Amino acid sequence: MHSHRVEVSRVVPVPANVAFAWVADPRTHPRFIPLTHLSPEPTAPLGPGDTFTMVSGPGIRRGLPGFPDRMTITAEQRPSTRAGTIGRSAVRKEGPYLRGVAGFDVVPVDLDRTRIVWWEEAYLAGPWPRRANEVLVGLFLRGMMHASLFRLSRLLQRRR
Repeated sequence: MHSHRVEVSRVVPVPANVAFAWVADPRTHPRFIPLTHLSPEPTAPLGPGDTFTMVSGPGIRRGLPGFPDRMTITAEQRPSTRAGTIGRSAVRKEGPYLRGVAGFDVVPVDLDRTRIVWWEEAYLAGPWPRRANEVLVGLFLRGMMHASLFRLSRLLQRRR
């Protein structure tokens, strides 16, 4: 079965290794993904095979329950500007609400700019027909992904 892929990209004003450090480490995601936090927050960096949970929702910062998104890191390949190598960080979404795969591709543009491509092939777990719900999930994801990459770009501009 073919998945419905949602993809958003943005050029950010930092070298590829800096962009990769931000998108490959789930501990930084709450800084640029709205209404999301890592629960519990690991003290050490995560890598392939590690599982983590992001919790999202409008009231999570005030202690209200959110929607958990449990994921396992499946790939982590660092980019190289010199070698022209694209970096990739990918996860498998394991529920309880979302299933599928997602990730970031980090494409060096030049020494000081990088294109971040965020892609998701996600759908709601449960009894609903996958094809119908993955299109609706994709509409929501696209908006959230645009807002998140805009926030990340602004964060990275301030850090220069």
